[in-house]
Amino acid sequence: MVLFIWLFVVLIINSSYTASLTSILTVQQLSSPIRGIDSLVTTNDRIGFQVGSFAESYLMQELNIPKSRLMALGSPQEYAEKLEAGVVSAIVDERPYVDLFLSSNCRFQVVGQEFTKSGWGFAFPRDSPLAVDMSTAILTLSENGELQKIHDYWLKRKTCAKPNSDSDQLQLESFWGLFLIFGVACALALLIYFCMVFREFGKHHSEEVAEPSPKSGSRSVRLQREADSRNRSNRIQAEVVEDQL
Repeated sequence: MVLFIWLFVVLIINSSYTASLTSILTVQQLSSPIRGIDSLVTTNDRIGFQVGSFAESYLMQELNIPKSRLMALGSPQEYAEKLEAGVVSAIVDERPYVDLFLSSNCRFQVVGQEFTKSGWGFAFPRDSPLAVDMSTAILTLSENGELQKIHDYWLKRKTCAKPNSDSDQLQLESFWGLFLIFGVACALALLIYFCMVFREFGKHHSEEVAEPSPKSGSRSVRLQREADSRNRSNRIQAEVVEDQL
């Protein structure tokens, strides 16, 4: 019984690890070859960008990507549709728009690093007093951490759980049920074995108590013979004494 259950456990573990290894190798083969803007430029895949964004001119003038490879997209919903359909391989857009898009679309992710250093700003008339006040306020928010809190509140992924790389891996906890069944089977088998041993021991002990041992029987017989011989010799000596008298 224990051997059968152990063979079953080994079969399940072997099959699980084989399936897990196959899945890992398959995912690695199906992963996108795009690792950043450099690998994207070397391919012939189509690239999406937001309508009216400077990304179009940047891709054409700075990265020398032909216009035939570029596709203008007008909304985050269109981003998702074109990416899922495989019409475009990637979307190039400004980081705030990308963060806003990813906050409600868990199926996509950012690859590579930012490849431009231009940021956001506010335009004021020349010599406007609001420029100094606005710059001071933004600097204050940046120093006390409020600016990062605002960014996290509005642009951080709220509906997406953080991917856990260990969730798909097989660990010892993955087979606790099988090991529990095997442990119960081993304990039950040991219990049955000890019960059988105690039963045989009790039966053998009862037989020894009921029947005298051969050693004790032979000793009593020997003692009885010695007593008879002594009585016989005593009677002979008594007869000899009587005759002499």
